[in-house]
Order: sequence, then C-alpha cells, then structure tokens
Amino acid sequence: MKNHTLTEIKNQPASWEQTLKIVPAQWRAIAKGLTLSPQTQFLFIGCGTSFYLAQSASRLFQAVTGYNASAVPASEVFLSDSSVLSRKAPTVAFAISRSGTTSEVLMAVNHLAQHHRTVDVIGVTCTEGSTLTKDTRNHIVLSHAAEKSVVMTQSFTNMLLALQWIAADLAMRPDLIEELERLPELAAQSLTGAEHFGKTYGRTSDASSFIFLGLGAYYGLAAEATLKLKEMTQVPCEYYTTLEFRHGPISIVRASTRVIILADEAHASYTASLVRDVRAVEGQVVCLTTQSNDTLKAERGVFALPDGLSDWSRAVLYMPALHFLAYEKATQLGFDPDAPRNLSQVVIL
Repeated sequence: MKNHTLTEIKNQPASWEQTLKIVPAQWRAIAKGLTLSPQTQFLFIGCGTSFYLAQSASRLFQAVTGYNASAVPASEVFLSDSSVLSRKAPTVAFAISRSGTTSEVLMAVNHLAQHHRTVDVIGVTCTEGSTLTKDTRNHIVLSHAAEKSVVMTQSFTNMLLALQWIAADLAMRPDLIEELERLPELAAQSLTGAEHFGKTYGRTSDASSFIFLGLGAYYGLAAEATLKLKEMTQVPCEYYTTLEFRHGPISIVRASTRVIILADEAHASYTASLVRDVRAVEGQVVCLTTQSNDTLKAERGVFALPDGLSDWSRAVLYMPALHFLAYEKATQLGFDPDAPRNLSQVVIL
C-alpha cells in the first residue's frame, strides 16, 4: 500500500523548486491589476492548517513589506466582518484553501464580493479549476503541491513559500528572493537529518505530551506542528508563543513533557533562558535552530538546520522535521497517517 503522507513529506524539496519556478509569472500577472498605497492592508484568510499558514504569512509579509498584515479564520470574515476589516483602508485579501472547496473560505470570498467590493481577493490553492479559482478573478495555483493524504504537509509549505516570494517581490528584496531560491537544495540536503529527528523524538515512549513554541512568524509554525501531531496521533499537545510559556502554561510541564522550540537566531539568548527554566521543572527540551547558533549549540537536544539564511527566509525549513515527528509518532502508536481519526481531506458544510 502506498504511503501518501510519507511520500508527500519527502517530496517537499522538489515541490518547492517547482513553486519558485511558477509563482513569479502568476504573481506579476496579478500585481499589474493591483493599486497599492501606503495605507493598504493585507488580510490572510484560512481554516485549520491554512489559518496557521495565514498567521505565519501575515507576520512574514508585514516584516518585509511594511504593510499592515493580519490573519483571521475565514468564518470571522462573514460572521464578524466589522472586527476584521478596515472601513477606511484599502484591503487585499489572500484566501487560502488547499482544495479550493473549503466551505468557510468560499463563504468568506462570497461575502467580500457582495458586501466589500473594494477588497481585492486573491485565491491561493493547490487545485486548478476548483470553486475558489472560479470565484476569484486572481489566484495563485500550485497544482504540483496537491495531496492525496488527508493531512496537509507539502501543500502548507508550498503555499507559505509562494506567499513569502510575493512579499519579497513587493518589498523589492532580491536578497531575500535569492535566499528563498536556495531552500529546495538546502531542504534536500537536510531531509535525512529531518527524518532522523522524527524517528528520534517520535518513536520513543518517554514523552506522553508535547508542547511547541515559536516566536513571531514561527508561532504559526508551532501551531501547525501541534495540529499535525494531533491529527495523526491524538497525543495531547499544545502550542504557545515562546516567552509567554512562562506565564502559566509552564505549570503543566512534567518529566514526560517534551517541549519543542522553533528557535530563531535573533532571539537565541531569550530561548536559552527559557530552556533552562523548562529543564529546571524536569521538562524535556528540544530546539530546532541553525548549526551556527552558538548560544544554543551547547544545549542538549538541538536539531541543527542549515546555515546561510535569514530567520525570515528559513521559516518553511523547520516544517519537514516536524512533519516527520508526527508521522513517526503515528506509526509508533500503530496509527495509519493516511487515515486520521474523524477527519476528511476537506471540510464542506
């Protein structure tokens, strides 16, 4: 029997390369029809994994473009539009759905078309000819990143990578585009290590619960890592922004709690301090960071990602190791990663 989930996790380096080839032309065709001003706001809309993608994308987008950017669950667009849409600022909305048929995303798109006609809506999907592509005049389509599995892995990283490329292009940052273009090769080189990470921390039985921590754009990645583990294994797991973990959640740490930190280089000293605090209450800590992060390199339980990238460009490079972790934990528990409990590939209301 073909294991779709594992195949799609391993296919990420090749699929990223394809995304970087096709997105520039798609985006530039869209950009010609957009009129942006310094007051333009960007809204990123999604459900489930696509909402966590939106959270990371909005942070990454604002960081380099300077435009105000935010992420909202699709349902809030049509249930509480006054709380998520500006009445005064022009808005561009990215509506994200792997299948292009997610009910709430389509309802949000239709609500914007009927009640907020000045909002420019851009669909982001992995399915050509889907309802989302029919309901939006402009869209980014990554058909090569479509999946047969229920859980989203390569679709998540490819759509996030596409949005990063768009942000770098809008910001006129060729240096960041060059970094993004290095990602497929770096991912291919580190894939064996990422799989080893998954086996090391997923196949063991010494952790009964997991907590994922991330700061800024990495918070959305931590949320998505939690969701992947939850979907595939139903193991108790939670996520928090890194330094907020001390403010209450650290109380749930036990010797059987594994805390996984998506650590950037810019804030390594803060992360190292938190590592010591978690270990002081007997928690297990694993840091995903770069090979050259000297502040964290001396700590136990460090998985080293390739060097040579900014914290901004490195975002998607964290995900394959976290995908492997969820996959390996599922197989260790005897679950089928291709058939997660109570889930289907798309939610249609």
